[in-house]
Amino acid sequence: MEAPSLWVRADSLFPRAGGLIPPSSVLTQWPAPNYVDPETRSWAAPVVCIVFLALAFGVYVLRMWARLVIAKNAGLDDWLMSAAMIPLVGSTIAVVLGITIYGFQWHAWDQTAETYITTRQITLAIEVLYIVATSLIKVSILCFYRRITHGSISKTFIYWVWASILFVIAYCITFVFVIIFSCTPVSGYWHLFDLKWRLTHELKCHNEGAEIVAVVVISTALDFLICALPVVLVWNLQIPRRQKAALIGIFGLGLVTCVCGILRMYYAIYVYYYTYDITWYAFYGWIWTALEADLGVICASAPALKVFFHRYFNLSGNRSTNGYSNGKKASNGQPSTESGKWKSASYPVPMDRIKVSTGLNVTVEDRDETGSQWSDASTRELTALPNPHSSADNKSETFTPRFIEGCRTVRAAFRPESQSSTREKSRHKNVTRGT
Repeated sequence: MEAPSLWVRADSLFPRAGGLIPPSSVLTQWPAPNYVDPETRSWAAPVVCIVFLALAFGVYVLRMWARLVIAKNAGLDDWLMSAAMIPLVGSTIAVVLGITIYGFQWHAWDQTAETYITTRQITLAIEVLYIVATSLIKVSILCFYRRITHGSISKTFIYWVWASILFVIAYCITFVFVIIFSCTPVSGYWHLFDLKWRLTHELKCHNEGAEIVAVVVISTALDFLICALPVVLVWNLQIPRRQKAALIGIFGLGLVTCVCGILRMYYAIYVYYYTYDITWYAFYGWIWTALEADLGVICASAPALKVFFHRYFNLSGNRSTNGYSNGKKASNGQPSTESGKWKSASYPVPMDRIKVSTGLNVTVEDRDETGSQWSDASTRELTALPNPHSSADNKSETFTPRFIEGCRTVRAAFRPESQSSTREKSRHKNVTRGT
């Protein structure tokens, strides 16, 4: 029995040809229960879920190491991601247990009285943990957007970020309560197929199919919105196309979770509206549920890993300003100092201390690294150039050894057409004296 093509049926979105409780006409067509050797799903899918959980946890650890140990700039987005890892691990473990032990590995007609209850209990656990985990991941990503654009982006973008955060919080709280209290009493949720219990208890339940489909649709729509926000922002930046494409690619990693959300939505609709063999086909939905959450952590943590790889894998790129690059002759025809191959090392520079002035050209040359220890303190002394407004008569100014050492590495040379300014001449003189 294969899932029909849902998306080509335009006559009705949700025709009632399936659901939780099959009618007698369907029950009579089911095969006899096989409690001895029933058809069972393989262990391939559970292994995939475990591998992705381990991968997500590993990426999370690297992210926190980069933020706490290397950059020392952990923020609210990191703590929210840490909080999300708790329900994330719980939901993935619940999925693995559900599709291997608690009944979702069998057909509906092979379920025992015990697994009729355990399948419902594990369903409730997975849905609640999924909503909490993915909501925390979404808010973490949005807080990251707020963090990197603080004080530098239009208020319209900030308003969109805050509105999205509030909507995600409202979505999480609302649907957690809706799922938990789907049946009255709450225990009736997992006793839905327990005939003995139903004979002695009064049970009232909401439309579970509509609730689950609404959760998946809204979650997927939020994923698309979160992916679109930075793309729109980067698209309007006046930067080279290659750099723009790279930024869009990084932020666009979240589209992977959108694909998982669409597949989960497909099987949610199919399970509740197109088949009565719910345990057999919910198997696929649970797999995409686990992968969506795990990939969400991986994609959200990817930008933070750049610091880690630069630190421990000696990754460095060519840096240039104002037409100079790696000691080669610039495109504007002006000569530059020839430099050899770069050492395979990277030195962290505090970004908030970098100041760029028009006409300043910087080239990086070879130097003897013996006995030189790079640190944040030396970087601060290097970037702290003498005061350009100081008097020209001050001939006795003393430079620190670190400043002199740094000037051997970074030479600032002003373009001829830019030296008409008295301030630039003074700074050029000071740098020359330092070398």
